[in-house]
Amino acid sequence: MSPTCRQLVRSIALIAVTLVVHPASAGWATLEEAWYSMTLGGQPCGHLRTVLQQDGDLFRTLSESTLSIGRAGASVTVSVSSTFDERADHTPVAASLTQSMGGAPSTTEWAFSPTGIEVKAQQGGRATTSTKPLPPAGWLTPRAADALRKKALKDGLAIVEFTTIDPQNGTAPMTVKSQRTGTGPLTVDGKQMAGTTWTTRTSLLPIDTIEEYDAAGLMVRQVTPMALGKIEAVLTTKEKALGGGGAAGAPAAPAPELLVASFIQLDASVPDLDCAQIVVWDLRTKDGSPLDLPDAGGQTTSQIERGERITVRRDGTTPAPQGDALKEFLEPSQMCDTNDARLKALARRALRGKDGASTAERAEALRAFVLEYIEHKDLGSAFASASDVARSKSGDCSEHATLLTALLRCAGIPARGATGLVYADSFAGGKHVMGWHMWTQAVIDGAWVDLDATRSDCAFDGGHILTAVTALGDGGLGSDLGNVVALMGNLAVEGVEVGGARKPAP
Repeated sequence: MSPTCRQLVRSIALIAVTLVVHPASAGWATLEEAWYSMTLGGQPCGHLRTVLQQDGDLFRTLSESTLSIGRAGASVTVSVSSTFDERADHTPVAASLTQSMGGAPSTTEWAFSPTGIEVKAQQGGRATTSTKPLPPAGWLTPRAADALRKKALKDGLAIVEFTTIDPQNGTAPMTVKSQRTGTGPLTVDGKQMAGTTWTTRTSLLPIDTIEEYDAAGLMVRQVTPMALGKIEAVLTTKEKALGGGGAAGAPAAPAPELLVASFIQLDASVPDLDCAQIVVWDLRTKDGSPLDLPDAGGQTTSQIERGERITVRRDGTTPAPQGDALKEFLEPSQMCDTNDARLKALARRALRGKDGASTAERAEALRAFVLEYIEHKDLGSAFASASDVARSKSGDCSEHATLLTALLRCAGIPARGATGLVYADSFAGGKHVMGWHMWTQAVIDGAWVDLDATRSDCAFDGGHILTAVTALGDGGLGSDLGNVVALMGNLAVEGVEVGGARKPAP
C-alpha cells in the first residue's frame, strides 16, 4: 500500500542509492517523518526516509532512499530522492526526482498545469525540457492515496485499489491493489503494537509485497520477496537507520553481493557462444510464474510446456514503429542528452569519413567507436548518463549501452536500451555463466537491430537473452526495467541448442 516505499525495488533493478536531501524552505513545516532500515537477504544495505511537510495550502510528500550493493568485489551506492507537491484539495502542483548513480547527480522536475506536464531534466549544468500529456482522469496524488489507505484501515475494508503517480516512475500512472491478509499484534524493532498485514501488487512490478501498518496507518514493515533474498524495510529510529545502532568502532558491514549471486550456471559442455549465429534457449522461472519475454531485435519467443523457447539470431530484426511513434527514441533525455555539445562532437568524430554510408554502416561505426572510447572497463558506476560517460570514459555494459544510444540519436538514428542476460565463458570468477547485461537496439531500415558496444568480434550474437527494453527517458527507467527485478535469480536455463546440437543447462 506504499508505492513510494516499493520503489526500493527499482533501485535494486538499476543495481544502484549517497543520500540526496531536498532542503526544505523556511516555510515548510514537518508534519510526519519516518525512518526505515533496509536489508537484502538479511544483510544491511541502506535506509529509507519518508516525510510529509506543509507550507500554507501546499503539502509535500518526500521520500529518500539509499542502497549499497556489491558487484563482483566493487561496491556501488545509489541515491534516489523524490518529492510531490499538492494543494489541500489534492490538486497536483509539482514533483521532482533526484538521483546519484555514479556520475553527477541528476534532477527531473515536473510542473503540472490543466493542459499538461512541463518536464525539466538537469545534470551537470545541462538541461532538457519537454511537455508530457496529463494522465487519464481518476488518479490519486500521494497524499490522497495515503488518505484512502488510512480510511480503508479505519473502516475495516479487505481490499483497496487505486491509480497513482510516483515520481520515481516518471508520469506513467500505476495501479495499486492491496488485500488485507491479517489483523493482530505486530512486532517491529523489538516493540509490539496493534496493526494489520496487507499483500500489495502494482501494475509496474509483478511481485507481491507484504506490508504491515500500525493502528494509525503508518507503515512499519515492508517485505519484498526476491529470488536473491528478500528486501526488508523496518521502521526504526534515525540513528539506527543511518547505521548508528552498531558497536562503537565496529567495521561497516559489506554490501550484499548482487552481481555474482544473479549468475545462471550453465554446463561446461555448452560451447563458447561469442559471435554464435543462432542459439535456441529453453527458459523457465524457478517459482513457476509465467514468462513473457519480448520479441524484439534478434529475439523471437514461443511458449513451451515449462516456460518459453527463445530463439536469438545474430542478424535477426523485428519491425520498428514509424513516424511519431519513434519520437521518444530520438528526443533528448537526462540519460541521453542529445543537446550536449560533447556528445554531438563525439558522434561527428565517430562518423568522420562516413558521408554517403548506409545507416547500418554508420550505426556500426558508432558501436565500434564506443567500444574503444570507454577506456576504463569497470563496475564502479551504477548507471551513469551518456554525458557523464563522455567525460569519464569509464563504465560497464550500462555505460556502453547508454553512450551508444545517445550517439545514435545524435546521428539521427532512433535507439533505445536493451536489458537481459549474456553468456560469458569466464567473468567475475564465474565460468560458463549467464550474467545480467545491457546493450542497445537501433532502428535500421525500418527494423530494430541489436548492437552491443562491449563486443570486439561482432556487433551481437545468439548468446544474448532480452528481458526488457527502455527508451532511457526522463524518470521512467524504473517502470521500464521493473520486470527485471522479478526475474533476477528466478530464471533457469533448461536447454541450449547451438548449431543443431542440444546441450544440457545446469
